[in-house]
Amino acid sequence: MEIGKKIRLEKKEFENIVLQGMGGSGITGKILENLFRNTLKIPIQTNNDYDLPEFVSEKTLFIAVSYSGTTEETVSGTKKAKEKNAFILGISSGKINSCDYFIEIPKNYPPRAATAFLVIPLIFALEKLGLIKGKEKEITEFVELAEKEKNEIKKKAMQTAEKMQGKTCFVYCTKKTEIASFRWMTQINENSKGFCHANVLPELNHNEINMQFNNGVFVFLKTGNENIQMQKRIEFTKKVFSEGNQVIEFTAKGNSLFAQLFYLIYLGDFTSYYLALLNKVNPFPVPVIEELKKELK
Repeated sequence: MEIGKKIRLEKKEFENIVLQGMGGSGITGKILENLFRNTLKIPIQTNNDYDLPEFVSEKTLFIAVSYSGTTEETVSGTKKAKEKNAFILGISSGKINSCDYFIEIPKNYPPRAATAFLVIPLIFALEKLGLIKGKEKEITEFVELAEKEKNEIKKKAMQTAEKMQGKTCFVYCTKKTEIASFRWMTQINENSKGFCHANVLPELNHNEINMQFNNGVFVFLKTGNENIQMQKRIEFTKKVFSEGNQVIEFTAKGNSLFAQLFYLIYLGDFTSYYLALLNKVNPFPVPVIEELKKELK
């Protein structure tokens, strides 16, 4: 929040927002997309590739997110955004070239552990650009909630990790918080070095619900504000997968979507950490990703 309050940007008019990033950096875009797609008056899209959507133009706010500053897909996208004369807002612990405005954040974190440093300053930036408003109160709400609930979150996370050990994991949520299930999946992939599948209701009710599976753990993430039809869908889906599997349900705490979303994210982050310890793997290094980077060089 201190970094965000120091940002000096003025209101500007844009037709769309494209956020370019990969992995633990790129999830920043998916979180912002999840938080603001229903309240922003312009479309917001995350881009996880070398190329850019054709609609990127001088009327685009292009946000380049690379914790290291060297992510090759993000570097490539930023160069192409510059060629299209987009307004480029960069955020990194290193340096991203060609930015119209750059936000520097602290070094020496794995990108997936720097989520707050990446997300919060960008929320302040969007506010100062005149695209959103009134979000500092929601951030403060979650800070207070996390302080109050941290021991309970860790307890729930350990209990969940114990149930997940040695099992195939599925994590489901609704469209309203869809990034939460995706985050659980990627954190279990990177921290626990395990398999996890994520999906979203109601879409999975039109396909995946037909899957026959045994000896898995199905985690359902809720906000507690689901409408009646969505509640029925969740209960029916739980019933389907309870046969031969273990079903766990979590309801987020907090009043704002920001607080609820980050409650579910932190619960998943700690679950993946404890699952790593139970699996006797180091949650910090990601050697396969590092090997790929060497191969690409």
